[in-house]
Amino acid sequence: MMIRMNCHGLVRRIWFLVLSGAIIGVRSEVPIATQDGRLAGALEAHITFLADDLLEGRAPGSTGHELAVLYVATRFREFGLKPGGESNRWLQSVPLLESQRVADGTRFEVTSETGTEVLDYSLDYLASPHFTETEATVSAPLVFVGFGVHAPAQGYDDFAGVDLRGKIAVVLSKAPPKFPATRLAHFSHPREKTKALVERGAVGVISVPTPKDLEEAPWPRRVIQSQFPAMRWTLTDGSPSDVYPQSKASITISPAGIGKLFARAPKPFAEILAAAARSEVQSFPTNLTATLSTKSIHRRVTSQNVIGVLPGSDPELRGEAVVLTAHLDHQGRGPAVNGDGIYNGAYDNAIGIGMMLEVARALAIREPKPRRSVVFTAVTAEERGLLGSDYLANHFPVAAGRPVANLNLDMVLVTAPTRNFVVLGVEHSSLREPVERAAARLGIVLKPDPQPERVTFIRSDQYSFIRRGVPAIFPKAAADSDRLPVGGITPEMFLKQYYHQPGDDLSLPRDAESAVRFIRFIEDVAGQVADTDAAPQWNPGDFFWGNVWETWDTIGRNLPLTVGIERANGVDSEFALQPSTCRDRAAT
Repeated sequence: MMIRMNCHGLVRRIWFLVLSGAIIGVRSEVPIATQDGRLAGALEAHITFLADDLLEGRAPGSTGHELAVLYVATRFREFGLKPGGESNRWLQSVPLLESQRVADGTRFEVTSETGTEVLDYSLDYLASPHFTETEATVSAPLVFVGFGVHAPAQGYDDFAGVDLRGKIAVVLSKAPPKFPATRLAHFSHPREKTKALVERGAVGVISVPTPKDLEEAPWPRRVIQSQFPAMRWTLTDGSPSDVYPQSKASITISPAGIGKLFARAPKPFAEILAAAARSEVQSFPTNLTATLSTKSIHRRVTSQNVIGVLPGSDPELRGEAVVLTAHLDHQGRGPAVNGDGIYNGAYDNAIGIGMMLEVARALAIREPKPRRSVVFTAVTAEERGLLGSDYLANHFPVAAGRPVANLNLDMVLVTAPTRNFVVLGVEHSSLREPVERAAARLGIVLKPDPQPERVTFIRSDQYSFIRRGVPAIFPKAAADSDRLPVGGITPEMFLKQYYHQPGDDLSLPRDAESAVRFIRFIEDVAGQVADTDAAPQWNPGDFFWGNVWETWDTIGRNLPLTVGIERANGVDSEFALQPSTCRDRAAT
């Protein structure tokens, strides 16, 4: 709930919350992983501070986020880590461009041979703000291009025989369901889709959610989320990253909007959905023309990643870094739900930060010390598009070493007792071995992803490192519905009722025993990876081994290389990328 207090009361509350965490934190004479009760209490102290209303949801660039940054940096100092940020400080400043849509400056109208219809904002569609123009308008024919996916290795190409130059692309969300989970996730990513569309000449994008998408994220929730500003991190010249100025508008249409749009199209939407479910390629001109207009307000914002380094003990390996990430931000203040306008983010992601802090504490006092360096990072702006981790992966501090593995902690839903963990990405690299050893030691049951269609693997910060060629895993807890205590909730219930809602607050249940087990698991895996002779590697022949979109060693840090697709004689095809191939292509 919203809080109001005078300045004196505010200062007292800050000190109470900070000291409540510090009092627990200083009692670490023996390894914390052997003290389950104390470990559970320390974790609860972290969550209690970070998810308090005082921090107002920790939006990037807000005072609440700055308080959270100070809290994490103070804990890193307490644990004896070394500063890994700029100028021997704990912080890495992330320059951000914020773009907020102006409500009355958005327009979407569709013209057919029978006339023009103006669609209603929020009822029929939502529009993303523009980043390179404060006012943008485009009028062009609409072309439906299925999922908007080009994947020759899967025998699939929505763009075959389609001319998108100067057109607005109408695309289904996600990717063909026949794709294996990893490819489904990768080709579903909006960044990959937009890039593919713009490369083929599209000047705007209309995204069409499927009924399954709307079940996962109902339209009313999407309307609420659209009221938060969008962000991009900026390059040295101040321009936004991952932005395509050629695309003048990007909108998503609602079920009502789908009905209005496809009522005029040559193919009924029901037939389109049926073909999509069969993973059939389907592209066609709609015989419609649309005009899309947006108006945006831009603002420069600076937010911080917090970086702490546990230097490696082995002179030959300390230059390699095992990177643990957890995002510090959440949504901030937003539209009130049941009278509450603070989106606290207790599970998303105060708990991930708290768990990372306790792993840092445990590894810092461990003897012998880890051979590789272990870098702990609380990253900003995950909720705005993985921005803090993407900036970190593109500007990794030289003093912190070279990343060789990433373990990401985000939204660990220990909402009920469980020994079941899902480790997303474990099948792609040699990280499987330490994961399986740690699970066996701790009596953990490793489960496959129960909902691969949610493409969770691309929806958190590990994906920023994967795009740079760094093997990564994303561990999750899978609470048992048959062990649900009275008043408890399952992860599925959380996703439907509390995810990105003000209700994700301190009132939700947390199972202490499961949380402690998760921390021990991460500590065990990170310690193993830090101590092995060989750095983690992608499995030979794996999707990520054969398609590294951006690399570290072969072309130099901070220099992105987009590969995976090459064009010859006007035809696109995928190629398998090897280090020598990367060097050759970079040279050309």
